Amino acid sequence: MVSQEKNKIYIDKEALSALSLVQEGLLYPATTLMGQKEMESVDKMGIYKDQTFPCPFLLCPNGKRNLQVLSKTQKNEVLDIVCENKIVGNIKAKEVFKIDKFQRLEKLMGGDLFTKEAEIVRERLGDYAISGDYNVIFEDIKETKKSLEEKIKLYNAKKITGVMMSAKPIHRAHERMLREELKDCDLMVIFLLKPYRNDFMPYSLREKILQYIVNNFLIKDKVCIIPLDDTYLFAGQNKMLLHSIVAKNYGCTKLVVGQNSPNLSIYYTEKTRHSIFDNLQGVDIKIKIVSEYVYCELCKTLVSQSTCPHGNHHHTNYNSESILELLKLGILPPSMLMREEISAMILSTLYPNRFSNLEKLYYDIVPSEGILKSKSEEEFYIKLMQLYQNPSLV
Repeated sequence: MVSQEKNKIYIDKEALSALSLVQEGLLYPATTLMGQKEMESVDKMGIYKDQTFPCPFLLCPNGKRNLQVLSKTQKNEVLDIVCENKIVGNIKAKEVFKIDKFQRLEKLMGGDLFTKEAEIVRERLGDYAISGDYNVIFEDIKETKKSLEEKIKLYNAKKITGVMMSAKPIHRAHERMLREELKDCDLMVIFLLKPYRNDFMPYSLREKILQYIVNNFLIKDKVCIIPLDDTYLFAGQNKMLLHSIVAKNYGCTKLVVGQNSPNLSIYYTEKTRHSIFDNLQGVDIKIKIVSEYVYCELCKTLVSQSTCPHGNHHHTNYNSESILELLKLGILPPSMLMREEISAMILSTLYPNRFSNLEKLYYDIVPSEGILKSKSEEEFYIKLMQLYQNPSLV
């Protein structure tokens, strides 16, 4: 082993983000890496310091160099933590121990082992875990936490509602839900999920769109957008429980979750609704599971499925995956599903320079003032949608 490598362990940005979450107190009661006895206790009970914690918080990085270093690390030895070829912190070893990788995967995924997500998590697990006091530098989380604390103090907010969203894409039903929840809180925190893997709709585009919605159609002073790194920690059926812990530690008093959210595990017994949140103990946050909104052709408006008296055959559903499929095909979704401005932002970003002669197409098809001006693809999509909405000639 190369001498300068013997006191270094290598992690990726997902692990760095997870370490920073704990360092900033956002996964409390976890305040540091867990040792072997703590791991075994959490594995058995799903409880840590009298609060729900579905999987042990461990650092067990994969890779030959990490295996060589950790297998020989002694107690109180200080190791540098390296991410993307930069030293981002250090850890003073308290304990190094072997882990059962299958059991670790099972706890991380909440038992959901046969998915693509589980395979990705499996590949990043090493043979050894290290515990001990550590310090890492990851300014993104520190800054967002500070900005939210300042806003809570500024508005003296007591009732703070958290919403976890991927906004992929954000549609009319999302907007209705946000407006309804804004009525009952002093401040709303939208946690915009930020994955580390490539995505059809990049985070920067989703953030831009969500900010546009907040600025133009919501009470923007009552809304704060917080990026939340969607790391391997938030995998499988543990995701909901850990999201509630993060929201609470950011200062939220309530977390709003859509009834059709993945991994919610809803079922009914004797007309009583149950979910994974039935297992939540010691986390002082109210959980609200909201019924999905649909467009009812008889009510002529967006309604909650739980209150509309008309059957499903009168309902248009707001299925994010299906709307996203239209966008992947380059098709403008109907404005009843999404705002035309949002569709235009998405398509003009994902399919730049799509039209060979945009200026001619624009002035041949859509109404204009008669003055030739340079037009963007985004403007063209908006005008095209407006033509779709015009009544047919009879």
